[in-house]
Amino acid sequence: MATKKGLERACLVSERDTKKYSLALDRMSWLQKNLNEERQQQEAEVTEANPAYHCHNYSQAYEIRKREQHQARRKLCVASVICIFFMIAEITGEYIAGSLAVITDAAHILVDLTSFLISLFSLWLASKPPTKHLTFGWHRAEILGALMSMIIVWMVTGVLTYLASMRLLHPNYNIDATVMVITSVCAVLANILLSLILHQTSHGHSHGAHRGHMAAPAEKPALSNASLRAAFVHAIGDLFQSISVLISALIIFFKPEYKIADPICTFVFSIFVLATTITILRDILIVLMEGTSKGFAYDAVKARILAVEKVESVHNLHLWSLTMNQTALSAHVATDTMDSQKILRDITQALFEHFSLHSITIQIESGEDQKRDCVFCQEPRD
Repeated sequence: MATKKGLERACLVSERDTKKYSLALDRMSWLQKNLNEERQQQEAEVTEANPAYHCHNYSQAYEIRKREQHQARRKLCVASVICIFFMIAEITGEYIAGSLAVITDAAHILVDLTSFLISLFSLWLASKPPTKHLTFGWHRAEILGALMSMIIVWMVTGVLTYLASMRLLHPNYNIDATVMVITSVCAVLANILLSLILHQTSHGHSHGAHRGHMAAPAEKPALSNASLRAAFVHAIGDLFQSISVLISALIIFFKPEYKIADPICTFVFSIFVLATTITILRDILIVLMEGTSKGFAYDAVKARILAVEKVESVHNLHLWSLTMNQTALSAHVATDTMDSQKILRDITQALFEHFSLHSITIQIESGEDQKRDCVFCQEPRD
């Protein structure tokens, strides 16, 4: 009996110890699971705060470009429909009124329509991906389309100036002032509508990099689509032309003997439209000459690179425009630090945070490799 009781006691003790050991294992397993979950969460937070580096991590050029082109296409399509409608109305009005000023305005709306269609085609071409022959893509198609539009404006202006001269030399023409007033009022309303549609608001600050704690850069220039800008110049020019036509129509309506106001109005507009195209022509030529677009100061970009820690000097810095709002950058940076990849990351991040750049190419060099007499390393003139 004593032996039997001893065995039962031993079994009870063993069973109790087994339960305690099992509970201890379960608790350790639970604690280990919680620790693993906390570690994974911490690793996820670190990864999110410090994502793996990629050369285009901080660039939003592609997204900005797609959004900009979509908006430009939509505006140009709407403007084209309005142009067709009012151009037909003005041609009908000119046929009844016999006014050169009205046909001048209708001709410029036709030019606008042609410009819009060229711009739409160039936008479609500019959206095509790069090729091995065109490694930067088709961005310059937009600039060539804008240049073609400006050339057409100059050609039409020359023709209309010639017609106005003929009316001054041979004033044997009649004008229906009533129809001219009605048509010019419609033209003013149409061009106001076109100007509002094609106007580009400044929204450069909304396109800064917003990853993590990065703030929107205060130094980024407002974006400007060349095709929309050329179309807007046309619309503004036509608006002032329509206003001047309305003024001459009112003069002729109240004083029919002053019908010379009709060709004079054409001369005034011709001078104005040529003046309004000078600025955009200059910007187009700067892009074609590989110049720096507006909003990019060479010294400011260089200072931003030099502000990065461990950067000793910058040379062979180049800024050139693919379009009016797509700027590429390349530079040689001298540093003595061994961690060249960190310098590259810091420079790329700093530039993308403060400037709207299409692409950045940085070549890291040692300060010992610099040559003061190198032609390519010399600072460009102002």
